[in-house]
Amino acid sequence: MASSAGVNLNQALSVFKTSKRLLVFLWKTDKLLFLQSIFSALAPSVIPFINAYIYKLIIDMIAANIAGVSFNFGRFYILIGLRFLTFIIQNLLTSFQDYIDLMLWTKLPVELYRIVLLNLSRLDLQYFEDSRFKDMLQRVRESYMWRPLNMLSAIFYTFQSLATLIIAIVIISTLNIYLGFVIVLIALPVFLNQTNYSKRIWGIWEENSPFRKKFWYISDLVQSGQSAKEMKIFQTAKIFINEIDKIQKRFVSENLVLAKRRLRVTSLLDALESAVFIGIEFYIIVQTVAKKITLGSLTYYSFVVGNFQAAVGSLFRNLAQVYNQSLYVEDIFKVMDAKPLILPPKSPVKINITKAPRIEFKNVDFTYPGSNRKILKNFSLNLMPGEKIAFVGANGAGKTTVIKLLARFYDVDDGKILIDGVDLKNIDLNSWYKSLGVIFQDFIKYEYTLRENIYFGKTFEKENPSDIVSAAVKSGADKVAHSFAKGYDQVLGKTFEGGEDISVGEWQKVALARAFLRDAPVLILDEPTASIDAKSENEIFDKVEKLGKDRSVIIISHRFSTVRNADKIYVISKGKIIESGSHDTLMAKGGMYHKLFGLQAKRYI
Repeated sequence: MASSAGVNLNQALSVFKTSKRLLVFLWKTDKLLFLQSIFSALAPSVIPFINAYIYKLIIDMIAANIAGVSFNFGRFYILIGLRFLTFIIQNLLTSFQDYIDLMLWTKLPVELYRIVLLNLSRLDLQYFEDSRFKDMLQRVRESYMWRPLNMLSAIFYTFQSLATLIIAIVIISTLNIYLGFVIVLIALPVFLNQTNYSKRIWGIWEENSPFRKKFWYISDLVQSGQSAKEMKIFQTAKIFINEIDKIQKRFVSENLVLAKRRLRVTSLLDALESAVFIGIEFYIIVQTVAKKITLGSLTYYSFVVGNFQAAVGSLFRNLAQVYNQSLYVEDIFKVMDAKPLILPPKSPVKINITKAPRIEFKNVDFTYPGSNRKILKNFSLNLMPGEKIAFVGANGAGKTTVIKLLARFYDVDDGKILIDGVDLKNIDLNSWYKSLGVIFQDFIKYEYTLRENIYFGKTFEKENPSDIVSAAVKSGADKVAHSFAKGYDQVLGKTFEGGEDISVGEWQKVALARAFLRDAPVLILDEPTASIDAKSENEIFDKVEKLGKDRSVIIISHRFSTVRNADKIYVISKGKIIESGSHDTLMAKGGMYHKLFGLQAKRYI
């Protein structure tokens, strides 16, 4: 029992912290909007009581007139005028609240998600390869537009309910203070029921996170222009739609069971609430008949008690809603709070980005987080300045992992990576990244203009049109530009109006141009010509080979025609270098490289 109370207390503290942080975030985003939101929440709780009290005075005047007292028309006109004014103010407050809701919807989600994206851009690759973090990102993606707004709305309505309660308690205490306790006692189970329901809904939502992630993956797959061709040929759309149906049915069935259970409990609690309300009304009527209160007081206290009961119920419902939404909003703050795992050195060493460094892998071991399989084992490698090397080997051998470690996306488990004799962990990452020009196998296809696609390779310098053209000529992307009337200003891809799609091979040339523009001393090409014809491939590597001695090149490729002209070729198997040397040397050895080269050569005979 104590443990359960501890858990509930921790949950309450967690909800309080999330609520406070969301309010602070709104304050920092727009202080005026924050104050306007508070006003629009509190003001409507005061006006109805003023209106009801004016009405009480009018009824008492009428009752007194019936009893023989002369009717004061001057006072009556003033009261009617004041009542009219309160109605006008109440309507204005409703319109003002709509305005506030629109402003919150316009400003808050965009600013919140901007900060989420900003923090994501700082995080290490490890986060994006972690399935649990990706599940959390999926929940954030689905909820950032409306969950924080719902929570804020529930918080402000909680303030409104509290203000109504305080006013009602002060007024009702003049009649009978114990009536308030009765209403609170019946409203408490409503709150507990709603909180329990929210927790169970969250449980279903969280447990189904992998399924929802698959739901969105399949949805994106069916909508993607890239997958449409293959899906039509292989007629796979029905399979994916059926899978979406199964996911949806699972989610609906679990919620249906919970909704039916909630309906039964809620119906019972509603009946009890109604009984309490009728009992209190009966008490007020008896007090009026006994002439302990006036007829106007009857209507006024009935209004106050009704508002008190509604405010207590509203308070608990809104608190439950705050709790419910906080479970989702908390994920947003968790992503915002995520810290990079690879920390910058206290005294960073800057790299000279104008010349190629000596790169040494010294007895490196590496295992991906969450895995037991060692990818690199006692891996050692020397890359001299200006040297052009190539990695070959089966998929999963560790080739791309070497590049990830060199880019310090991960830190090694054991051993060292030395750059001109300096441990990579002690090097300033910004200057190191400027030293690397990389095109990954899964390069990004930016649906921007061709010019911007290439310029993204060197954003730390002002855009230079002649350099962009030069990089495009080196990669063959200039031919892509010449195929469009807008040239380098043509938007690529079909997502945006006026965009034109290009082939995979053309996209690869654009990505290569991005790497060439960077003009970095270390050029890394991971399967750089997988989608390019043999003629274009030969032209590109002629230019790569002509790079001066102040440029080092690392190539990963399954095409032996791509790697055969490298100064040195490394054959990697199960995380180790098993052969190294020039193409001629390795062919003369008759080992693994000779065997793989022969197998590939047979395809062209």
